Amino acid sequence: MAIPLITPLEPMKAIEPLAERGTRLLKTDNAGQSFEQRLESAINNVRELEEASNKASYDLAVGKTDDLNGVMLAATKAQIAIQMTTQITTRAVNTYREIMQMNI
Repeated sequence: MAIPLITPLEPMKAIEPLAERGTRLLKTDNAGQSFEQRLESAINNVRELEEASNKASYDLAVGKTDDLNGVMLAATKAQIAIQMTTQITTRAVNTYREIMQMNI
């Protein structure tokens, strides 16, 4: 039995056809939230994944659980979320620097 290598963090939503979308952007559950609120929510999600990974690792270490697959899955989710956050932060800072160096 093959084990999937990539597991989505949350279920994917169906994308409506272009004809039905019209001029609107893709629907999001965060409609009406400011950029700051969305960013804070995303960072809190990464923090929660990291805490879940730490708890699962601790539980495995002290013998409260024997679910190695669950521990590895939690650790991988946290690792990927942290890497993605780091990459997005780096790209945002680099983009900001480029904008600030532009001649007006």
